[in-house]
This record gives sequence, C-alpha cells and structure tokens, in this order.
Amino acid sequence: MRWLALVLGALLLAAPARAADAAGAQVLEHKGRWESGYGAQFYNVVGRLKNTSGHELRYVKLRIEALDEHGKVVARTDTYNESAEALAVPDLNPRELLESGKVKPLPADAEERFRGSFLKEETPAFTDYRVKVIETPEVTPVKADERPQTLPMKANGTPEAPPRSPSE
Repeated sequence: MRWLALVLGALLLAAPARAADAAGAQVLEHKGRWESGYGAQFYNVVGRLKNTSGHELRYVKLRIEALDEHGKVVARTDTYNESAEALAVPDLNPRELLESGKVKPLPADAEERFRGSFLKEETPAFTDYRVKVIETPEVTPVKADERPQTLPMKANGTPEAPPRSPSE
C-alpha cells in the first residue's frame, strides 16, 4: 500500500503544471526555483497564462501558495499578469491606476507572463507550491460621453476653474 502511495505521488509530481480554467484565465505553465540577488535569497515562480474568457480582462490576479510536506499552506503571495504588475505595488493606488488607463487590458486569447516570489528569511520551510487564478474582472466599456472630465491641477493640488464659455 505504501508503495502505491509513493508511485501515485511521483506521478502527481511529474504531471505538467497546468491550472484549471478558472474565472476566464488559465495558467499554461510555471516553474519555481531558489535564486539570490541584492543580498537576499528568494524562491521565484515564473509562468505564462492565457485569457480564455472570450473578452478583454482588466487584469488577472493569481495567488502563489507555498506548501509544506503535508500540503498545508505555509505562505502565500498574490501577483498579477505582467502588464498589471503595478497593481501589487504597495505605494500605488490600484483604483487610480485602473481608472487612469495605465494598466493595459489583456485581450481575449492573449498570453502573458507572471511572476511572484517568497523571501527565504520571511517564509517557513516548504516542499512545493501551487498557482491559482483568483480574479479576472472583465473590461467594462465606457462611452465617450460618460468619461469624467478632468481639470488641470494647480501647483497646490487643487483643480483650476473650468474654462468659461464665450457667452459668459
């Protein structure tokens, strides 16, 4: 019986790393390895995903979970497709980034890379990891007449008065 469990475990480890089509995006492949740089050691996971939703996505958010020998999650990190990586930067406001158009949508059927990492000094020992798609919001088209008008800003951060019409 123990032999059968070992064989099944080996088969699972040899299976191609491919996440199920979740919420309109599919992880096509991923690979993780220990690396070092800038005086730190980290486990870096890189991979490719595909938009399988049939429509544009604002972004694809993924969760990478580090697993111990019993399959228990000991650490996790959230990341995004390559063109939306700025959404994970703590000092930036994700809502403002999305509203400004600085995050390029992912077209239907497009493939893109992703990456995420765990710092060795902050992560408990783990033997495996998994990647899951956790969010894939659809791009909602905005009509030209619904777009908010933005006013130029003064040096002190307040908006300038709107331009006057010729009749005023």
